[in-house]
Amino acid sequence: MRRHTLLAAALTAGIISGIAYGQSCPKVGGTVTLAQNSEPGNLNPLIFPTTYDTNIQELVFNALVKPTGDLDYEGDLADSWTFSKDKKTITFKLNRKATWHDGKPVTARDVAFTFTSLADPKYNGGSYSEVQGIRGAVAYHDGKAKSVSGIRVVDDYTISITTDKVYAPILATLAGIRILPEHIYGKVPVENWQKDATNRNPVGSGPFVFKTFRSGELIELEANKNYFEGRPCLDRIIVRFGDANTMLAALVKGEVDAAPVPVPSVATVKSNPKLKLTTVNQLSFDYVGTNLRNPVLADPAVREAMAYAINRDAMVKGLMGGYGTVVDTVFPKSHWAYPKNVERIPYDPALARKTLEAAGWKLSGNTRSKAGKTLKFRLFYTTGNPVRERSAALIQANLRQVGIQVDLQAMDFPTLVTYLLPKDAKGTPRAVRASDFDLFILGFGIERDPSEYLSYFVPSDQPPNGYNFTGYTAKDGGDLLRAGQETVDTAQRRSLYNRFGLLMRKQLPWIPLTQPQALYAHQPRLHNFAPDIRGVNVNVTQWWVE
Repeated sequence: MRRHTLLAAALTAGIISGIAYGQSCPKVGGTVTLAQNSEPGNLNPLIFPTTYDTNIQELVFNALVKPTGDLDYEGDLADSWTFSKDKKTITFKLNRKATWHDGKPVTARDVAFTFTSLADPKYNGGSYSEVQGIRGAVAYHDGKAKSVSGIRVVDDYTISITTDKVYAPILATLAGIRILPEHIYGKVPVENWQKDATNRNPVGSGPFVFKTFRSGELIELEANKNYFEGRPCLDRIIVRFGDANTMLAALVKGEVDAAPVPVPSVATVKSNPKLKLTTVNQLSFDYVGTNLRNPVLADPAVREAMAYAINRDAMVKGLMGGYGTVVDTVFPKSHWAYPKNVERIPYDPALARKTLEAAGWKLSGNTRSKAGKTLKFRLFYTTGNPVRERSAALIQANLRQVGIQVDLQAMDFPTLVTYLLPKDAKGTPRAVRASDFDLFILGFGIERDPSEYLSYFVPSDQPPNGYNFTGYTAKDGGDLLRAGQETVDTAQRRSLYNRFGLLMRKQLPWIPLTQPQALYAHQPRLHNFAPDIRGVNVNVTQWWVE
């Protein structure tokens, strides 16, 4: 089935002036300008994709499958798929109408190239773990095989993927891997993808075609008139970059059609009859990440005390205007893997002090020390998000009260990434060091299956091999995540991920903060703008303007 649900939804196709549209368009043409709080760092979707990157990439590229509104899966480039009896092989039939933006057909060889590239020994884009379970991927990655045996091109439009074991989140995993054209990206050594011109001039198969990238200013995209699911209603999308306040001001002036809304600006939007406010629940949360390579932060008592000292309720009520909730582990509360029995992290400065004292961190003046080491850290956070900026200041004040000194360092998102995913003098990604950073504030969106946490909490996936920024090395976390991958029993998977959530609450490599709601404002001239739990662009081909 193209959509793997009990009930299949039919799309209505509209035909205007001989051009096929993915849906009926009351009006065709026009330009929409979107606002984003930071510019993307990579436009190649296989190079450490962040939220800011993905917002652009999902307009340009397709995956084999994509999530539905109820978080099931339907075909994207895949027209249909079937599983073998042992559930280890999945065979995809591709949509024969799909073409790359240069007119060449999308074939099974492009899919095989994409997945094989992720297992290449020289690949350094952080997503090897996504294909690690495919049969033969490890052998190929380790230089013991010349190809990935579990990837088989049956014909031009049929490909099969075989995993070593039953892999429950296979569709969720594939939904996060956007397919690249071999005839373009195959000409570039995989280790050079991040530095190559293709990273700033992407060619995909998606509903919009990349045109221009003016760094620090905007990205321009044009409608793909030959899009296999039907031409978008719009002619063009422009994505502008700037901090939240600047972008909201542009929205009020009519220079921007849609923008994320910082909580302090909600009243401004609500009082403006020309703007419409949309509130969206998210599968994401904010957290303080710790660099466990730093021996001071490796002390569990220090992380536990910091968690007790941070007033997260004040963040929700005072900084977020009530548009959110506190979380106590690494899952958002709205996710099925969130453990209902997780112990609440109390706001208790006295308990924080007691915890530090018991661990030998003695107060001298305003700072605690032990064996010649002091509790003084740098806290990196990104600019452009007023709530996050104010949260950093609140955390600094909270920790100071218990004898932990924090030096705040603000930077834009691409700069923060250079600390979490560092490079050497030649521009080659390298391992993270204890001196690269201490603490950072980030958001994490679990847009797919909990198995994606493997890349964040498995020792082998520390940068440049994955996203284990913190340097988490405990074996028990990875064991639970792997077990969750290898069972298709829903209740058993829930139990395993619940246990993982409880373990993260105890070990605190990430100190969980809050689960915000997403707030967007848009001009009334923009119709069908309907962001949901999947993101802002989910129905972008249906947007139209008066």
